[in-house]
Amino acid sequence: MGPVIKKVFRISFILFNAVLLLLYLLACLVPFLPAGKYWIIAILGLVFPLLFFTLLLFFIYWLIKKSKWALLYAVVMLAGIQQVTVFFSFRPVSKFNASVAPGNIRVMTWNLSSWGESNRKAKSNPNYQAEMVDIIKKSNADVLCFQEYLYYKDSKYYDSVIPALKDYGYRYSFFAKSNYSKRIYKTTFLTQSVILSKYPIKDSAYFFYNEHEFAEPLIYTDIMVNEKTIRVFSTHLESVKFENYDYEALHKLKKPMDASIVQSRAVLYKLKQAYKKRAQQAEMLAGKIKQSPYPVIVCGDMNDVPNSYTYFTVKGDLQDAFLKKSGGLGRTFRYISPTLRIDYILADKRFEVENFSKIKVPYSDHYPILADIAFKEK
Repeated sequence: MGPVIKKVFRISFILFNAVLLLLYLLACLVPFLPAGKYWIIAILGLVFPLLFFTLLLFFIYWLIKKSKWALLYAVVMLAGIQQVTVFFSFRPVSKFNASVAPGNIRVMTWNLSSWGESNRKAKSNPNYQAEMVDIIKKSNADVLCFQEYLYYKDSKYYDSVIPALKDYGYRYSFFAKSNYSKRIYKTTFLTQSVILSKYPIKDSAYFFYNEHEFAEPLIYTDIMVNEKTIRVFSTHLESVKFENYDYEALHKLKKPMDASIVQSRAVLYKLKQAYKKRAQQAEMLAGKIKQSPYPVIVCGDMNDVPNSYTYFTVKGDLQDAFLKKSGGLGRTFRYISPTLRIDYILADKRFEVENFSKIKVPYSDHYPILADIAFKEK
């Protein structure tokens, strides 16, 4: 290799390192920059894990080389330590106790994906409603928070399972219909957010996220548990609204030679719109949480990763049940990437998170998650 080629290679390698470090630092800013305004930077949040592990490999390389670059990489990686500790839990996974301990409240949240309808259409499988209801029954949860709950009482294809769940002890329920409907088998169905409880609901409310038609209403219920009141929120923030052809485009983006400019632009446009709307929704939700006179539990599909503006805005001072009692990446969305933990149970600091579990079943495009929560002893 001639001296000119060596020089070009060395300069290119240094430039690559500099660009990599810059992208990582920009990704570190994602939780603190309003995603609606800085949506391009927000997208970097999706690849933050990849950037971090790439930096880690280069850090090891430069360390072996005994280069000053190793120190620079170490300092830059530390800038993202807060994001690292939310997208990856370093705790050992706690053994999940199937029975609910006395004094604990078990909460389940699950995006039902219209009772698995999207999965059924994609794979030509039968409807999974019966199997999903069986999982709900066996969960022993005290409070259920559902998103994308498909309902049409007169349909021969779907019946409301709320009456059936009442037979399992969920005597109290509250739901709010979204502003949009789905057309399946020439029949119109409504989707809605639902909270069901074995404990009495003494108050409830719902709020629409402005004109954002694809976000289900934010709902809450004030639930009486052993003479104490807790406020449980259930929400489903703005989806990117990817169709099958968008997922195909994403796979092609992994192979740039196969990706078209039109497909790439379409994906970016949908991401941009979702980030803008979701940022506003997250801010509204955070405001409602702060207004609560009672300890809160926030459940739902936030359609965003842990190192995002959405997550940090909503979480605030709340506890992430997954980070408290589980380990690893905690993936809750079954497709695209193992880093997509987008469903959450967040608990007030006046609670103790005692238990956490994810149920890996193939019926919805989301996994259900459970958490056991108890009031802290004074």
